[in-house]
Amino acid sequence: MAQAQYPLTLEAQWQALARDEEVLGYTAAREALANDPARPLYHFSPPGEWMNDPNGLCQWQGRYHLFYQYNPDRLEPIGSPREHRGISWGHAVSDDLVNWRDLPIALRPVGVELGCYSGQTLVDDDRVIATYHAPFAGNVITIASDPLLLNWEHPSFNPAMPGDTDPDKVGVCHGPDGDYLLFDPCIWKEDDGYYSISGTYTQGSRGATRSVDALGVVHIFHSKDLSEWKWLGPMVSDEVLAEPGEDMAVPNFWPISDDKHMLLLFSHKRAGRYYIGTYDYETHRFTPETHGRMNYGPWTVGSLHAPSATVDASGRYLGIFNIKEGRDFRGWNDIMSLPRHYWLAEDDTLRQAPVPELEGYRFDEVHAPPQEIAANSERLLENVSGQAIEIEAVIEPGEAREVGLTVLRSPDGAEQTRISLFTPLQDRRANPGWLQIDTAQSSLASDVHGRPPEQGPLALGPEEALHLRIFVDRSIIEVFANDVQCLTLRVYPSRADSAGVSVYARGGAAQLRSLRAWQMRSVWPELKQFEGR
Repeated sequence: MAQAQYPLTLEAQWQALARDEEVLGYTAAREALANDPARPLYHFSPPGEWMNDPNGLCQWQGRYHLFYQYNPDRLEPIGSPREHRGISWGHAVSDDLVNWRDLPIALRPVGVELGCYSGQTLVDDDRVIATYHAPFAGNVITIASDPLLLNWEHPSFNPAMPGDTDPDKVGVCHGPDGDYLLFDPCIWKEDDGYYSISGTYTQGSRGATRSVDALGVVHIFHSKDLSEWKWLGPMVSDEVLAEPGEDMAVPNFWPISDDKHMLLLFSHKRAGRYYIGTYDYETHRFTPETHGRMNYGPWTVGSLHAPSATVDASGRYLGIFNIKEGRDFRGWNDIMSLPRHYWLAEDDTLRQAPVPELEGYRFDEVHAPPQEIAANSERLLENVSGQAIEIEAVIEPGEAREVGLTVLRSPDGAEQTRISLFTPLQDRRANPGWLQIDTAQSSLASDVHGRPPEQGPLALGPEEALHLRIFVDRSIIEVFANDVQCLTLRVYPSRADSAGVSVYARGGAAQLRSLRAWQMRSVWPELKQFEGR
């Protein structure tokens, strides 16, 4: 239906992009924001204005594509009744999941659609199918097949899953067995056709207020040709593992092993979470066996938000999240997490680590010698510092009740962020241990919002050391621990000399077994000048 806007060969598309006014505008916008010290060097950030959920992460013809909710013009103030009108799918491409390049907006609202909200993609042989939710219209299907996914066809049968157009009934779909809610979709293919899920809730309301009582549910649909869809009922609902008021938005449903699937999604009350279990290909029902969270504190203040996930050509289950701001708006908002690789251990528990492609961006490696960390002491690591660095550390907790590092530390300690483990000294079943990022002293800036520490459980074996991989990128910290836990939080140091690193212990002595650190290269040309600082 839609005519191609760009050439159909790869070389011609790259040449066209070099002259594309929209892409050139993104370059100018990035350059204009380059002096904001919160702009990360090696995380994806928007060219400017309003960014939200990642969408449709996929690998197509050897390249990774990232789409994301984007309002380039903020046509209406955030929070206004018609803010939906400007929501589109921004677009970036990468050869390695780290170094992203801006592409023109992929999807804009069509006809009665009041925005292109969250959804996912399916790489289907010789084409990519994208599906998204359009408020007051329903769930929509679009298709592209060119090398850089620049030309999207919007078939005439849309919305493929119609919703009620009454503004008072947004998202309602009238099925043969009663009404249900349509919301964020995900799509995949089986032998008998296409399947799509819609992540939403039943009853009451969702969110973080006291009165919420929503129950999360994921509806499943089947189609032979993408145009006509049959509702098959709930694929899964959550009567046990979630809290009242949690929904199951932004679902990503992919196999994570030969016999297990992982449902990675977003709760408007508690943010990122996951379920691992079995999917019955006959009944099309998913039975969760384990559940976990990706975010633990309030998600509206500098925290991990919503995911997009895919399984790439090498079989890796990959996920990426957007991370909310923890300060007042300054012409742009949100960044993306580092891409994460998820897999299952022998006991079918989830493991996670940053993708190894990140190691190619390290430079200027330094070491700190093994050393004892005396009880109730802090030791500054004189040769380790930086505002865009990676740290690998192995620590024996010993008798310490808390042990960890500070990063982004000013010489006088006025600004610093603490990363630490609270260790159980008695009953490990009642207190398995807690990993935390504490930003109480991270910034002296007046527009940074207050937030309690981000704390997630981390159970170490009796003789197991704490293995940390810490990624500091100016306004974001991501901490991976023992391939089991990951915590993410935004920080905003206001001083240029807030770059130091120290180790500390409280309540008892600990042992720093090893520590290596690297400066990280910028993936953004306008920020190369800040490497090594």
